[in-house]
Amino acid sequence: MTSFARAIVSPVAVSPSLSVSASPDQLPVLRSLVRTVAAHYALSLDALSDLVLAADEAATILIGHALPSSTLTCTFGDDTAAAQVILSAATTGQITTSTSSFGWRVLETLADEVVLEELPPTAPEEKWAVTITLTKVLQADS
Repeated sequence: MTSFARAIVSPVAVSPSLSVSASPDQLPVLRSLVRTVAAHYALSLDALSDLVLAADEAATILIGHALPSSTLTCTFGDDTAAAQVILSAATTGQITTSTSSFGWRVLETLADEVVLEELPPTAPEEKWAVTITLTKVLQADS
């Protein structure tokens, strides 16, 4: 006899991810994913909007430095106290100069924490691997 059970999926149990072409025309798809997944977290509407805008800005920064024909990957972290959006792409080089830009200041205002990780190539044919992690702390239960 076969038994069927419905799986309960929560943001903590599964880390959704999406890879799209690293181009500006994919930003609406990315925003939609972030809004849909982040809506399952304990965030106010303002915090949710801030996270979506921060993800859009981080993706725009990565797209501006991404290699032609590369992909942009968006993944959600498994932190139970915060919503984490992790964006990564292969870039032409370091983007640390962007951390003093207006766009970076916007990121720091919208997210509770912004972390930039840059891994240099280890071989001549490899490219920089850059990741921006956005964290928005969840609301405490009242």
